[in-house]
Amino acid sequence: MNVEVRIPAGTWDALWQEVRREAPYEPVVFGLVSDATVCSKRLILVKDLVIPPEGLLESGTGHGARWPAAYNIALINEAAERNLGVMIFHYHGGNRSVQMSTDDTQSARQLIPAFQLVVRDRPHGSIVLGNNSVAGLIATPGSIVLDDRIRVRIFGRTITSHPRPEASESDRLLHRRRPLVENKISRSILQNAVVAVVGLSGGGSQVATQLAGLGVGEIIGIDSQRLEPENLKASDEFTRMDIAFRRTKTATVRSKVRAISSKTRFTPIKALVPEPQALTALKRADIIVGSVNNLHARVDIQEIASRYCVPYIDIGLGIFPLDPEDEFSEIAAIGGNVLTCIPGGPCLWCAGILSKQKLEDENRLGNRSYLRAALKEKRDKGPTPYVATFNSVLAGLAVADAAQLLLGYAPTLCFRKQYDAFTGTVSEMSVQKDESCPHCSVVLAAGDLRWS
Repeated sequence: MNVEVRIPAGTWDALWQEVRREAPYEPVVFGLVSDATVCSKRLILVKDLVIPPEGLLESGTGHGARWPAAYNIALINEAAERNLGVMIFHYHGGNRSVQMSTDDTQSARQLIPAFQLVVRDRPHGSIVLGNNSVAGLIATPGSIVLDDRIRVRIFGRTITSHPRPEASESDRLLHRRRPLVENKISRSILQNAVVAVVGLSGGGSQVATQLAGLGVGEIIGIDSQRLEPENLKASDEFTRMDIAFRRTKTATVRSKVRAISSKTRFTPIKALVPEPQALTALKRADIIVGSVNNLHARVDIQEIASRYCVPYIDIGLGIFPLDPEDEFSEIAAIGGNVLTCIPGGPCLWCAGILSKQKLEDENRLGNRSYLRAALKEKRDKGPTPYVATFNSVLAGLAVADAAQLLLGYAPTLCFRKQYDAFTGTVSEMSVQKDESCPHCSVVLAAGDLRWS
């Protein structure tokens, strides 16, 4: 079984700083990890870090560090109490590919079985981090074999995966300086990428076709509905013939994707989130793009994305009348949001997109229309607004963020973009992670649900 270790953004920053700290020994950091099974792959998700207190570590034999046996007992007890596995991290400098030293291997073969004795149903391991590579040994639940075939995925302004694609130095230089120019590395990254698009009515259908043009290897389209006449006003990807034959949205978008790129596979999922078929598909995605018309769907997508450490790009559009009680009221604003949630960064709850009050209001008013503030009985019977143009702008912004995560063409990644359709402008808005956010503290990197 393939093994992939995923390290959220804030966790990675603290880990990378600590293991490279100057010391007379190799600094060691312990990770407490959950796990999940995705098809034939085992995900190992770093939930928390345990940094040994100052003065505990000292130089051991060779170049490694050692620590008292009592600390091992305390560490194992904490892991057992939280039902999490233990991962040992340290750092080797230089630009060459790192390897587990003899000392590293011996230490792993002594400690990992001890961890397994106490926490049997979680993975354990030891990983050495390098500047451009990683190496390690992992034991999965129920196995005594230490596997060195591991991948590590790190989240920040981009997604960094190890091992990196094989390429010449000239290709690496070209990709580093001009990542949007087609080269061996960018082509490999895009062809191996899996992007799930939830909701194919308006912006989502246009996201899918733009991803195909970008060269993404697989697009998972999740939508349970058939096309209706009003969909023609929400996206330019549909035709009158599609409506006449009442084609499913997934079948229609699949035809469009095939016409754009013969190398892009479109996987249709006719289900709702979080139905099992949709959940299975989302778990294996590298990026999720959500284009849904209600907050409760966003709650489910955000939880899945956080639980399995998958970046989530959410897009939404609203038309706001001056007077919500007047069906003939003038329009006060037409606005949209694109919010990119990186595992370990601010989530939809931190940004205020989701709140208990908003969910209660949605239950009470049932508002799932582009015309956000209209009365329900008028909105359900009223005409559908023309929003295809506005959706295309949001779709382009979402795909640009997906490209940034995959290729890293920009020096920074703005978490939230605000679109004003009246002025045709896009503003970047600062979003800070709420350290008291219960969603981030509980759900992030939680992995598969466990029933005790």
